[in-house]
Amino acid sequence: MCGRYNITDDPATRLLMEILGIDLSPLPLVNIAPTEVVPVVRRAESANEVAWMRWWLVPSWSSGPSQKYAMFNARCESVAQSRAFREPFRSRRCVVPASSFIEWSARSGEKHPYRIRDPHCGLALAGLWDCWGQGGQQVESFAIITCEARADFRDWHHRMPVMLNAKGADEWLNQATGSARLLSLLQAENDRELGVARLGKGINQARNKSAELLDPVEEELLIGANRAR
Repeated sequence: MCGRYNITDDPATRLLMEILGIDLSPLPLVNIAPTEVVPVVRRAESANEVAWMRWWLVPSWSSGPSQKYAMFNARCESVAQSRAFREPFRSRRCVVPASSFIEWSARSGEKHPYRIRDPHCGLALAGLWDCWGQGGQQVESFAIITCEARADFRDWHHRMPVMLNAKGADEWLNQATGSARLLSLLQAENDRELGVARLGKGINQARNKSAELLDPVEEELLIGANRAR
């Protein structure tokens, strides 16, 4: 799953903004938690645009915002069939820009938070969005798609957010991309290098937003191979 992420102003994130053709300032946005309103990227005609949306998808057909069901993540295995996600999958796809995301793991016998990032480029996470309500009561919201974690990540979690490369992000946002190709994008990239670093427990509280929360308390571990971009 993906329950917290960050957008910071660093060279890797600036490269992602250049690839997507967008500006995410002002930054940083640290320790982003479900239900917060944050920037996502969607396709408007032939260009990408930034839209600020609530991170907890509210289906257009629902009675309104609710936290009865966990709707901040969507499983890749069911997005094409799920009542909540199938229409957004067809026509309301987005990219969620991130510098890193957080997972909690008990690898050392006690659960600790870990920061996961691509040292070379910000993360373009596959997402779905929807719009509920009319007029001044409209709520635009999104979910991040998760997939089965690749083998070298399973010590931290059995699932991970879908991370798109530059070509995949463009195809994901393109309304002309067919469903078979879209589904093929929803898997872990085994050849993407990831940095994993344990953080202090201050990040456990969603109200804490200091950039210092992302300072590792142990040396970053690199897993996977550097991906050619």
